[in-house]
Amino acid sequence: MKKTISNKILTKMYSDMVLSRTIEERMLLALRQGKLSKWFSGIGQEAISIGITNALNHDDTILPMHRNLGIFTSRNIDLNKLFCQLMGKAGGFTKGRDRSFHFGSKEHNIIGMISHLAAMLPVSCGIGLGIKNSKEKRVALALTGDGATSEGDFHEALNLAAVWNLPVIFLIENNGYGLSTPTNEQYACKNLSDRAIGYGIPGYTIDGNNIEEVYRTIKKCADECRKGKGPFLIEAMTFRIRGHEEASGIAYVPDSLINKWKKKDPIMQLEKKLLKEKILSKKE
Repeated sequence: MKKTISNKILTKMYSDMVLSRTIEERMLLALRQGKLSKWFSGIGQEAISIGITNALNHDDTILPMHRNLGIFTSRNIDLNKLFCQLMGKAGGFTKGRDRSFHFGSKEHNIIGMISHLAAMLPVSCGIGLGIKNSKEKRVALALTGDGATSEGDFHEALNLAAVWNLPVIFLIENNGYGLSTPTNEQYACKNLSDRAIGYGIPGYTIDGNNIEEVYRTIKKCADECRKGKGPFLIEAMTFRIRGHEEASGIAYVPDSLINKWKKKDPIMQLEKKLLKEKILSKKE
């Protein structure tokens, strides 16, 4: 039996996703106006970021990537400082030295990423070891993409976390493409979560566009990690509606595939539920 998610949490997750999407749409406009030099879009993938932050505690550590704007916004980072960062202004986290998501916030327990994406996974092991040694009831969650699972750091991190029994959740955002390489040219296994078997840890493949499923899975794994029963590998199936970054475009992606995933928009799905169950009215 599925544990019921309260109406309060469902409403908050809906609001969090809408905020993230609204900011993204404004940033895309700023890009076209020449006010922004680069953007990595997470439109259509919001359920993963928002599901994570709502399922975890504020003192749990998250290691996000380029498409996880929602992690920053739903952890209540100062928006003025965030926008300064994204637009390369002096008021940002890196004081104008970077114009993307290569930054973190210790206050919000977010660790900044580097572009060698799988390289952050061993870092999560270090954080997990620190948590374990200090006997804290916290969790580290590291995100990676489908493409980065072919890198050595991915395998080394999973193996180390498994052997040392670390409170770490590894989450793969499988959005169909590693830059322009489709998943069928990246790996031969059916599901990336199957790789967990080789390391002796649990692995799950979930619908990354269903925020309730994301929330429940993260909550369940985090609860087990706090009991000393980690780590976990989660593969969240989603899709990158826009390009790897805006300059590269999406000419290599079949229109039929994009249209198929647009119908699975996570915000639209939750909105239908909230209306159907009269949790929110159309006006609200």
